[in-house]
Amino acid sequence: MKYREIVPAKFIERPNRFIAYVEIAGQRTKVHVKNTGRCRELLQEYAQVYLEKSDNPDRATAYDLVAVDKAGMLVNMDSNAPNKVVGEWLSAGGLCQDVSLVRPETVFGNSRFDFYVESDSGRKIFIEVKGVTLENEGVAAFPDAPSERAVKHVEELIEAKQQGYEAYLIFVVQMKGIRYVEPNNKTQPAFAEALKKARCAGVKLLAYDCIVGADSLRLDQPLPVIVDSLDQIAGPLLTWYDKGRRILPWREEPTPYHVWLSEIMLQQTRVEAVKPYYDRFLKALPDIRSLAEVDEEQLLKLWEGLGYYNRARNLKKAAMTIMSDYGGEMPGQYDELCKLSGIGSYTAGAISSIAFGNPVPAVDGNVLRILSRLRVDDRDILDAKVRKSIEEELRGVMPADRPGDFNQALMELGAMVCIPNGMAKCEECPWNHLCEARKQSRIAEFPKKAPKKPRSIEKKTILVIQDAEKVALHKRPDKGLLAGMYEFPSMEGHREEEEVIEYLKQLGLQPLRIRKLEDTKHIFTHKEWHMIGYAIRVDELCKLEKASASGELLFIDPMETQSNYPIPSAFAAYADYMEMKRGIRKP
Repeated sequence: MKYREIVPAKFIERPNRFIAYVEIAGQRTKVHVKNTGRCRELLQEYAQVYLEKSDNPDRATAYDLVAVDKAGMLVNMDSNAPNKVVGEWLSAGGLCQDVSLVRPETVFGNSRFDFYVESDSGRKIFIEVKGVTLENEGVAAFPDAPSERAVKHVEELIEAKQQGYEAYLIFVVQMKGIRYVEPNNKTQPAFAEALKKARCAGVKLLAYDCIVGADSLRLDQPLPVIVDSLDQIAGPLLTWYDKGRRILPWREEPTPYHVWLSEIMLQQTRVEAVKPYYDRFLKALPDIRSLAEVDEEQLLKLWEGLGYYNRARNLKKAAMTIMSDYGGEMPGQYDELCKLSGIGSYTAGAISSIAFGNPVPAVDGNVLRILSRLRVDDRDILDAKVRKSIEEELRGVMPADRPGDFNQALMELGAMVCIPNGMAKCEECPWNHLCEARKQSRIAEFPKKAPKKPRSIEKKTILVIQDAEKVALHKRPDKGLLAGMYEFPSMEGHREEEEVIEYLKQLGLQPLRIRKLEDTKHIFTHKEWHMIGYAIRVDELCKLEKASASGELLFIDPMETQSNYPIPSAFAAYADYMEMKRGIRKP
């Protein structure tokens, strides 16, 4: 846009929002100010200003103040100019090449938006424009004064988006030399919060700087809009990740099956511990079809040592669904992945982003921890609503060209640098210049978690019963804790040797030797088993086998526990005391 006739002047004072006094050729002259904001940092005494001469000879003020020189940077401060330059930009196809309608000042709900745009391809777009003149050290901020109207406009844009329109908020930065635009939290935090909600709702936030002349203004280059610190994390995070990411087998071949399998195995298990299980599992079950067809006993044996055996069962169940409902090809869309057994929001996000390149967040405990420290966020990370909120926020800042790397870099940062219990390696962190917890020396305070309910404690006496050939096992019920797994017979409570001998006699067994084993415990998510044990050599198990018509006990060669009968790691301490048929005791 161009102004008609520009006159230079020196600023003197501004007695109210609409009027200023300037010096033109040595004369004190009253002029109209076309920006009703405060602009105190711009209108300094004796600052060089530029005036547009009015073409109305009857006006009380003959000039409009339209621009000012701020320490060598020319700033346009005409409140009408942003809409004019955006209108020119829209008509020239700046937002959509096939634009068919650009209508200014269009009513929607209780607001009047600056523009309504339609295109030949059917796009229908509402646009609100905000001119930005506030700048500090290369950072532009809006608003420069409280504005409830601005908050209302953002809320109405959210409503427009929910009703099926495209919605845009465009910041026009009326100067050059700006690095990014941010909401002015100090002046109006409500506007900053509204922007966060708008972005999560799908409202597009754009910003452009301008080429400013004393007599002209033109929209130029796009600028980042930094709603909060999340907007600044992707660049340094990916640079750090590219320099030193761990080489992991599932990363080098990120097929959907490989990513899925690794993510399920990595739940509550360290990376180094998972590697051999992952390799062994893939050798036996190299693809989804083989997983869908595997016998459950073999599946559980392959999983033995990783714990949480229902995860393995869910893998098989999901594989069967993929074979029957998806033609053997794993779906890539987040919503479809969430329909599969054992796949929640995190795993679905990981598979969709890493294997298929979709911009979907994958938020686990690592991610929740590092983001809570970054922003000194004191919300409870165990709250599902908090996790959902963070997923929505991350969705708005993920780099569209590298969503999988972005998610993996977040996980890597939490696993290798921003580790739990206040032991973060801050000097190695790519965010150490952004992290509020570090700046405030409060790393150990985050993340915040609601206190967990204490785990219940169950006491058990474990019996490793053997004769010369076999060992007695018991199969657990098909549902519940360690469902369908094999265990040693047990007695509730901690029993004395005499009580154990009496129990064995009731089963029809004659103990030849009994010795006390070490005490141990195993911790599950919600309970603990505190166990004592006995190794018992009996005359022969065949009597018990004949007496056990119910089939509750199984009598096997001890060597078979290494291949066919998975024993959970809860009993690992006692499995070591089985005497093998070949006369070799497990170390």
